[in-house]
Amino acid sequence: METIPLINVSVWLIVKIFVLFALGLYIIFAAVVVKQVGLMIKTIEVGFEAPIKFVAWGHLLFAVGIFVLAIIIL
Repeated sequence: METIPLINVSVWLIVKIFVLFALGLYIIFAAVVVKQVGLMIKTIEVGFEAPIKFVAWGHLLFAVGIFVLAIIIL
């Protein structure tokens, strides 16, 4: 394994931490999308609120699932 000589840390460890951090930020983004969709549905009534809510929640669950999968794999 390649290590950074100055701090004696594996390069792959740094990459793994960065990937998990980025996926954590993506979960926060997905949660904000769910919140924004909820506010939009309260404001505008167009008749297909349920599918939009379903897609937003599916997106959040997908993001959480990918994060858990990344923790298991990495």
